Amino acid sequence: MSVPAALFHAGSRPQTRHPPARDGDELSRPLESADVRAFWEKQAENRQPPSTEKDSLDKSELRGLLSTIIHKSGAYKGAVKMGLFTQKCCDLYESLDAGGRVAFLRLLAVEYCAPKGEAQKLANDYLESLAQSSDPAQSALGARALRDSLTPQYSELIDQINRLPGGFSFLVRMRADMLEYIRGHRDDEAMRAMSDMLMKKLETWIIGTLDLKRITWNSPACTIEKLGQYESVHAVKSWLDVRRRLGNGRRCFGFFHRSVPMEPLVFVWVALTDSVSDNVQSILQEREPTTAEAEATARCAIFYSINSQPGLSGVDLGNFLIKRVVGVLRAELPTIDTFCTLSPLPKFRAWLDQWLTPERLAAPPRTVVSEDAQKALAARVPHSLTWTAALKHIIDSRGWTSDQANLDAMEPVVRALGAHYLLNVKRGKSLAAYDPVANFHLRNGACLHQINWRGNTSYSGLRQSLGLMCNYNYVLDRIEDNNERYVHDGSIAISGSDPFIAEAKRMASSIAHTAKL
Repeated sequence: MSVPAALFHAGSRPQTRHPPARDGDELSRPLESADVRAFWEKQAENRQPPSTEKDSLDKSELRGLLSTIIHKSGAYKGAVKMGLFTQKCCDLYESLDAGGRVAFLRLLAVEYCAPKGEAQKLANDYLESLAQSSDPAQSALGARALRDSLTPQYSELIDQINRLPGGFSFLVRMRADMLEYIRGHRDDEAMRAMSDMLMKKLETWIIGTLDLKRITWNSPACTIEKLGQYESVHAVKSWLDVRRRLGNGRRCFGFFHRSVPMEPLVFVWVALTDSVSDNVQSILQEREPTTAEAEATARCAIFYSINSQPGLSGVDLGNFLIKRVVGVLRAELPTIDTFCTLSPLPKFRAWLDQWLTPERLAAPPRTVVSEDAQKALAARVPHSLTWTAALKHIIDSRGWTSDQANLDAMEPVVRALGAHYLLNVKRGKSLAAYDPVANFHLRNGACLHQINWRGNTSYSGLRQSLGLMCNYNYVLDRIEDNNERYVHDGSIAISGSDPFIAEAKRMASSIAHTAKL
């Protein structure tokens, strides 16, 4: 298959860039030919002709289009004419730069939400009808009118766009723009409400329209391009990188919407191994993956990255994808009896920085980390009075990954803190795990299996979690029971014999027992 040299820099819409994909332990390595090629590709990209995007929005033009589409005003009430106006509205949006698109979305969210006056009047009418009449038919009519009045006006535009060829894909991209704006403006309730409504519509439209496909090196180039663009866990560095991930001993599966058959909505990377993997670099950087013959004897399927298009955030596709892929792999490779993930802890370092308060630095808790591990870590920093102060000093120091003695002393401490973080730290007052990846897999019925020290030694892995990763084990005959217990009372199932997980589990049980007393 012929693959364009600038494979992962193409696309009609700008894509979110990954931070430099550096290995945290090899920051001083000499330049390789791939590095030089990437540099010149970047220079070529910077010499692209100027963009034709507009830098401002003509609001009067937009209001005219929206009035025609939403209120069906004027003489243009036919389906064909309405489709042409809707397409014109989409073309206007695509022609805008980032600032213009935000203005477009904000006008839509604020000016075309549910009319407050009409909803209030119908609510009063409905309450009066309930008080004055016991006729269920009349109450149903009133309830329907009230429900319709509470539906935002932009719902009609969204429905019209979905009817266009390529409309579903456009709406996914438009929601990605909404989410990008919301990340910096979390108090914009109008935009959040519109994003939530669009998410629910996308989720409804997806049902019954997805096809599971295996993606290989022989798949269309445009499909492979999307793997690089949408990969958010372990950045794809080059086309050679993605070819290695699609080689022998590797699998990639995706769900495709029937209206966009070349572009995966969500996809998962899988490594076929002899045992449960504890380091992602061993998967990503393996020069010669398992031979085709060895695949037939593989015992484990390791799901090491799952990604979806940004605009589908919140739509639960990953759960269905993993279960479908497990079924395909069991049929293809009967020797596989273990289905595990190799997952990041994306918020661990941020949580740890908040957890290391001045109070804990001066008087650390004695139950989270073993006494021997506390003493060994404190001894590594002579001027530190506590193990928490020693830990903070080390991880805030530049180049801490190059000191093997420090790494050895940190391992039992960080693994114990990681187990505590996954098992005992909750999201607000809920029973859900604080870590979003943990919550995803535990809700799907997986067991927490193992904490992996230096599981990801890349720059992003060290920055997010001090290199810590973990395995979630999908024990097939326990999935439904695990899911039920986690959703009901937050109980987290464990498998394997990781001593740090076992100790954190014991602490959690002790805390729960004390609370009951």
